[in-house]
Amino acid sequence: MTGAPSGAFSKSAAGDSTKSRKLAGSVLARNVVVVPAGRRSGDSFHVFLVLLAALVVLEVVLHVAIALQSPRAARTPKDERERLIDMKATRLAFPVLLVGAFAAMGTMHLDAGRWVMAHVMLFGVVLAELTRFGAQIVYHRRGF
Repeated sequence: MTGAPSGAFSKSAAGDSTKSRKLAGSVLARNVVVVPAGRRSGDSFHVFLVLLAALVVLEVVLHVAIALQSPRAARTPKDERERLIDMKATRLAFPVLLVGAFAAMGTMHLDAGRWVMAHVMLFGVVLAELTRFGAQIVYHRRGF
C-alpha cells in the first residue's frame, strides 16, 4: 500500500491500492487451486500414481500372456530381423515421446500446474509405447 493515513486517500493512492488488489488477485488466481466439492487437492497425485501403476501392471500382464501363448518362442533369442523391427519401431516412437515431453514443458508456461505436467508426460510415454508396439505389429505383418 501507499503509507497514506487511513482517512486521507488521494486519487493516486486509491489507484495504487486498486492496482495492488488486481495484482494480488491475479497471483491468487494463478496459484490457488480450486477444488470441486467432494474432492481433495491431493486426489490428482493419487490418480497419477494409479495410472502409472496401471500402466506397469498392464504391460507386465500382456507380456506374460504373450509368453504363455508360446513359451518356446519366448525363450528363443531375437534374430536379426526382429532386432531390426524393434529398432525401426523405436525410431518411430521416439519423436512421439519428444512431442509429449515438449508438450509437458509447454504446460509449465501455461501455468497449468505440476500435476497436469505429470499427466501430460505420462500420456506422452503411453502414446510413444503404443506407437512402438503398433509399429512392431505392422512391421511383423509386412515381413520386414
